[in-house]
Amino acid sequence: MKKSILLIVLVILIVTSSAQITLEHTYPASTGLTQLSISGYKYFMMDWTNNQCKIYNLDHSIWKTINLSVPAGMYLYDIKFVSENLFNSDSKVELAYIYYYYDTSLLFYTYYTKVVNENGIELLPIPGCGYLELQTSGTQGTKMLAYVYDYSIVNYTVNTLIYSLPGVVSASEIPVEGNTNLNKPYPNPARSMVTIPYQLPNGINTAEILLINGSGSVLKSYTVDRTYHELLIETAGLPKGVYVYQLKTGQGIINSGKIVHD
Repeated sequence: MKKSILLIVLVILIVTSSAQITLEHTYPASTGLTQLSISGYKYFMMDWTNNQCKIYNLDHSIWKTINLSVPAGMYLYDIKFVSENLFNSDSKVELAYIYYYYDTSLLFYTYYTKVVNENGIELLPIPGCGYLELQTSGTQGTKMLAYVYDYSIVNYTVNTLIYSLPGVVSASEIPVEGNTNLNKPYPNPARSMVTIPYQLPNGINTAEILLINGSGSVLKSYTVDRTYHELLIETAGLPKGVYVYQLKTGQGIINSGKIVHD
């Protein structure tokens, strides 16, 4: 009996020791994984050079290509919420995408967001929107929060648009209540300014966002609170390079990320 147990343990050890992390596939651009309510798990890639969203099966074979309308002189920035039945009840794939324009004379960014289906039909335009997130509201369903930043005017506009969505989204798209994070900054790479969305944890009313250079020196410290959900940092006077930003509370550093300044 003891010999049998030892043999089983030895076999398990051999199998476990032979397991390795392997590179399965390489995509040539930013790629995410989504769970479609009808078609299951898919990879989606943002092909910014051709203004397309390319969707792949789990075996990495191409499934769909969605053409995205981006005006001349503007650039595709992000693709979010590739889904079925989130924005309407038909069986077509829908998604939100963000593009921007940079005014090299006046040094400001102009953003635009659209929600479209796989045929390119526009379901929702959001001028000035540079960032989206989803939240659940209990019995009130799924809400989409669109953050609008219009820096093309002197008294720039910053507001939040709340949309009720007819469908539901996978749990991975919904932030955990009370979770603290720094969402993806934009634009990144940055030229003259960068916006860092943030969320403070429950019970914390003030915090700091630190900007740190490549040698580890803190260049700037910004006090943030619950009044706003984003911090605008001017980067025009900084040397080109990679910078780290950190969200710091009395509990210590609770999140961080990187900004590329070009």
